[in-house]
Amino acid sequence: MAVVEVRCPDCDSLNVVKYGKQPNGAQRFVCQNPPCKRRIFLLNYQAKPRPSETRQHIIDLALSGADIDETAHLLNLPKEVVLEVFQMLSRFSLPTGYPQESTPRRPQVLAG
Repeated sequence: MAVVEVRCPDCDSLNVVKYGKQPNGAQRFVCQNPPCKRRIFLLNYQAKPRPSETRQHIIDLALSGADIDETAHLLNLPKEVVLEVFQMLSRFSLPTGYPQESTPRRPQVLAG
């Protein structure tokens, strides 16, 4: 059995006990160190998923030529969120069989 050492993220105390569960099933903990200002915390926080409309706005701005800083400013988002979508876009490429602009097309020779 594995043992995980749980520390308070604020005061780094080991004086921590389990304190129920979140609705999604994540374990809650409570710091019992009296001078600590933080009481209840989770070991692993999950980020809220971004709505698909936000992602689509980022993609539309990227396709129109906006950079990361400009997109983040216009949509009032952290640069990290915009960068994540830009990185996702950079992974896409044309399917095989389609000519790409950087490769010159060879002339076809017709047998006849």
